Amino acid sequence: AVVSTQSTGIMLFVFALLIGVTSAANVICTDYGKDIGGGGAFDGYYVRPVPTNCRFQHRGHWSPQFRIKEGQPQCKGGWRKWKNKCYFEAGGRNWQDGERFCNQHQAHIWQPNDREEYQWVEQNVMRHNTWYYLGTVCNSRGQTTNPADFFTASGEDMRQIQQKLNARMHPGHHINNHSHPCMMSHRNNNTWRWMYHHQQCHDRRHIK
Repeated sequence: AVVSTQSTGIMLFVFALLIGVTSAANVICTDYGKDIGGGGAFDGYYVRPVPTNCRFQHRGHWSPQFRIKEGQPQCKGGWRKWKNKCYFEAGGRNWQDGERFCNQHQAHIWQPNDREEYQWVEQNVMRHNTWYYLGTVCNSRGQTTNPADFFTASGEDMRQIQQKLNARMHPGHHINNHSHPCMMSHRNNNTWRWMYHHQQCHDRRHIK
């Protein structure tokens, strides 16, 4: 009975480790690209900035307010270029740490502007078939399932982006301004490519 209990404990421990590994996801950074449309100081960036009432409940009520001060003249080593924008996979991080890492490189967590961009990044920048945080954060209605109501870390206008991206939240999932302000997509998954999973932002996910 003792051996059986010990064996069961070991199996549960290993299972927990496996869950921890498979539940991790990534972050991808993208810097300012001159091909972005929409006007504003960075020509499409910060035209619809994240409101100050967007506060991460599980991250000390932190709010993403960083703004890129100077666009990069070319892609840095290790970054991939597509249509005058640069992309870099930053590994498994929570949303706040991922955004701060991107900010250090004058970039933000990436939000796809259309399906063509997403599919290029999926095959050329993403390295893991797992969950990835997207750059959308909080919303204009307190709690909603409509991506057009969301904001982005880069201040791009999701009302325009949604017309091209045509994404949706998973049934029963929503974005709000405190407990579930983030969302994720899953690489090489036909279900989760255009249907998003809400998140509390404090789990380690792959950032792009």
